[in-house]
Amino acid sequence: MLITAPYMALSLLAACIYGAYYSWRPASALKTLLKTLSLAVVCVAAAWMNAPWLLVAALAASSIGDAALAAPGNTRFLVGLCSFAVAHILYIILFWHLIAEFDLTRLALTGGVFGLLAVSTAWWLLPYTDDLKLPVAVYVLLIVAMGVLATQIGGWVMIGALAFVASDILLSLQLFRLPERTSISLPISVALWALYYGGQLAIFLALTVA
Repeated sequence: MLITAPYMALSLLAACIYGAYYSWRPASALKTLLKTLSLAVVCVAAAWMNAPWLLVAALAASSIGDAALAAPGNTRFLVGLCSFAVAHILYIILFWHLIAEFDLTRLALTGGVFGLLAVSTAWWLLPYTDDLKLPVAVYVLLIVAMGVLATQIGGWVMIGALAFVASDILLSLQLFRLPERTSISLPISVALWALYYGGQLAIFLALTVA
């Protein structure tokens, strides 16, 4: 871990500057750079540490998604959505491989909770997504699957995955339900970034630090 300390310091610095100052501001080259760099550096650190390739690939896909969503635009949104969908698929495969034995009681409970979350999007999210209903619905199923599998692993992997899911919920509200400019834009943007970055970092550390 000492070898990757400079990478992590750079990642944390970029993430803190982005979250504290740029996360709610209009698009700019520096905003895109800081947002992309935050997880891209973690991806490099994971590769350096010979972490599972699925983790490295998920972090790489997330970095691409960060770059795409750092500025508005339908094409950028679709690229970002697809990138994060790939990241979730990679996490699903990774988590599946990490589960030695399924806890059926926990599976039933968490499956029910996440199932209700997925069904609820038919009321508060999907009607507001216009032509994006199908890709958004598929994305919802992916985050639900990732969340359910993460609860089977527990620990910081579960905490990180649940934070990731929470960030996706906030992003959905920000993109499809809230006005572009509102009094809560700043706190939501900061909370979204903290949950997203913190969640991914928690998964990385849980799988790379003994």
